[in-house]
Amino acid sequence: MSNWPDWFQEALRQRFYQLELASEQNASCSSDDEPLFTQVEQFKMNQNGDIHQLLSEWEEAIGYQLSQHEQSMYMEGVKDGIRLILPVMHSTVAR
Repeated sequence: MSNWPDWFQEALRQRFYQLELASEQNASCSSDDEPLFTQVEQFKMNQNGDIHQLLSEWEEAIGYQLSQHEQSMYMEGVKDGIRLILPVMHSTVAR
């Protein structure tokens, strides 16, 4: 990576640190949520069929929203990459 300008290397480092911090925060939340998921499943099993169906539909809707959010985050990452690489490509072409 020594061919890349210093500002570009630093921008990549900073973005990596931001994403790593966000990932660690999300990971710590997800491991803490495991007992909650177990309790929800136990609760659902103790309900009648209508309530069980309603809770399943609610979980599906929440899962869909989460997947949409994750897709949006992925696209933001792609846009970040494009924003970082375009100036480098333009400076290479200008040489």
